[in-house]
This record gives sequence, structure tokens and C-alpha cells, in this order.
Amino acid sequence: MSDAMTLFSQTLEQLRLAAVNVPGLTDLADAPFLFRPLVMVVLLGVVAGVIGVIVNLRSAEFSAEAMVHAVFPGIVAGAVYWGIDAIIPAASVVAVVAALVLTIVSHRSRRGEASEAGTAVVLTSFFSIGLILSLAKGDMSGQLEALMFGRLLEVTDARLAQALIVCAVALLLIMATWKEQVAYAFDRTGARASGLRLLMLDLVLNTAIAAAVVSASTAVGILLVIGYLVIPGATARILASRVRTMVLVAIAVGVGGGYLGMLLMALPETLDKPISPQATVALVMTGILLLAVCVAAVRERLRRPARRARSAQSATAVSTSTTASADGTVDRAGGPEGASSAVAPMAEGGRV
Repeated sequence: MSDAMTLFSQTLEQLRLAAVNVPGLTDLADAPFLFRPLVMVVLLGVVAGVIGVIVNLRSAEFSAEAMVHAVFPGIVAGAVYWGIDAIIPAASVVAVVAALVLTIVSHRSRRGEASEAGTAVVLTSFFSIGLILSLAKGDMSGQLEALMFGRLLEVTDARLAQALIVCAVALLLIMATWKEQVAYAFDRTGARASGLRLLMLDLVLNTAIAAAVVSASTAVGILLVIGYLVIPGATARILASRVRTMVLVAIAVGVGGGYLGMLLMALPETLDKPISPQATVALVMTGILLLAVCVAAVRERLRRPARRARSAQSATAVSTSTTASADGTVDRAGGPEGASSAVAPMAEGGRV
């Protein structure tokens, strides 16, 4: 083990010991096999929350799904040929290739819009390659299931360190182009007219998505990672109206969902009858999304009477303004009686 890895493991252990005395973290920090997965889901919650906002604003959920499946060959190749600790490095190489291919294919539409047909072809092709590689060395159905659905409780210090590096790269890519990504999301035509390189922005977003998928592949699996990329952003879109607020809400949903899911794993009932931690985390985030939908519906119903009152006041104000404007027009035309009676004596005096 290298000196850097030793230092990382010692730092992680010190963090765990410090968290034992923190209310709400004691049960998770007492057990190292629960604390490492907790750190992993918190890390994924932060990264996926930031990326998920852009994915939602861009309506790029299908592209994110395609990227999830496109990284699959690298995950399989790393597990089959170099061992499970090589999954993230091997998947990172394939992720760059997949991001480049998906970006180019998505820009082949005549109108410059994302080509869903091309995206579907990339999804199917890369995923098929992964399935072929998984059977290249005989029956690996058990290993394939682990790659599909992940093994969150088997996260090691080495995989956590690799995931931390890849997540940092994803965050740097998104934050370096944040203003351009938001402008692109709200006005594609205006972004192109202002000189933004849309192809490069798409490549950066796809690479960041691929990095998030790679970092989460060994923990939650490639099938459940799409929940991290979609659910926090969708929840934030429902509850928030500003982009900055959306980012905070999305991070809170990602981190909170991971924490609550892991907390359920620490209950005595679940320790006696273990449940899938990654599926639990995904279901908790889904529950938060459904709760947000209900909150938004109630909020809309409460705001409706006030909105109607404001509309009625606006209509009354417009009607009053229109009436006053019409009266002023009559005044300028010499319509009122006072004006005509004042002018008549002057006319009679003039004739005398």
C-alpha cells in the first residue's frame, strides 16, 4: 500500500472515530462497514446533485441513461481482466470514449437538436459490448449482478479514494463551465448566437455524467446510478425557482437520501434481515421526490386564491386606468359642459 493510500485510510479512520460522538451518526460510525458506504453516498449525493440540476434543466435524462449504459464495457473489462479494484480506472478510459461518441452522435441532427435515435444506438451498442465481455471468461452471472446492482457495503478504502478523485474531476468540469451550461440550458439559440461552443459544452456535460457513473459503479451499480443523476435534480426543479436554490435542494436530496437509506441499514430489524442498501437509498430518494410533488400541489392550491385576488385587482386597476384615459381624451376634445360655457361668452363678446 502506498504512503498516500495509507494516509487516506488513516484520515478516514480518524473521521469515523470523530463521527462516533456526533448525534445521528453514532450507529453508522460505530461500524466501519457502514461508515465507508455512508461517505460514498454523501460524496455521490453532492456530485450528482450539482450535475443533476444541469441534466434536468437541459432535459438530458435520456442522454444520462445512455451514458450510464455506455460506460458498462469499461466496468466489465476492469472486473474481468484486472480485478474489481481496477473497475474505476478501466471505466474512466471507456467513459471518455463514450462521452466523445455520444456527443458527436447527438449533434448529427439537421436542426442541431439531440438525436435520440443516435443516442439509442450508442446505448445499445456499448451495453452489448459489455455483455459480450462479461461472458468472455465463462459464466460470470454472479459478478455481472454485482456490476448491475452494486455492492455498497463492500466499498474499500481504495475504491473510495478512486471515487473521490473521479468525483472531483466531474465537479471541476461542471463548475468551470457553470455559467455557460446554465445559459445553454435556458436558451440554446441565444447561446449559439453569443458564440458559445455548444459541442464543447455537451462534451463537458457528458464527461461529467460519465465520471459520476464511474465513481458510483462499484457502490450502487450502473442500473441504480441513474436515480442519483435524475431524482435530486427533478426534486429541486419542483421545490425551487432559482438555479442556485435548485443546486442546494438537489445536494440536500442526494445527501439526505443517502444518509436516511444508510440509517435504515443500521436498524436492528434490518441487521437481522439485511436489505439491499443501494436499493434502499434509491427508494428513499424516490420517496422524497413524491413528497416534494405533494408539497408543490398543496402550495399551489394555497396560492391560488391569492393569485386570483391579485388578478382581480390588476383587472380593476386596468379598467380604472382605461376609464381615466378616456375621460382625458374627451376633455382634450372640448366635450365637458364647463369648457363650452366658458368659451361661449367670449364668442358673444367678440361679436359685439
